[in-house]
Amino acid sequence: MNRSEAMQIIKEENLKCYNWFHTHAVRPNEVLIENLGERWCVSAADERACIVDTSRVYFDNEEDALDRFIRLLRLGKKLDTLTFRQ
Repeated sequence: MNRSEAMQIIKEENLKCYNWFHTHAVRPNEVLIENLGERWCVSAADERACIVDTSRVYFDNEEDALDRFIRLLRLGKKLDTLTFRQ
């Protein structure tokens, strides 16, 4: 997947809580994607807007990083729709 395909998915599926290549300061509970020169990193922030070190996954190509980024955003959306009613 490339950047334009990823953005199209984000818009069509109304995915939220993400930081697209540091377009803003890190916010609580969001998924981040960033370029680190020749590598890409996908990670998550905690409730205090701190990047969780153990969440960092590094990729040698942007396509694989974008795939993981979208999967995590979709998972976050599914978790948000769960209700715990008895």
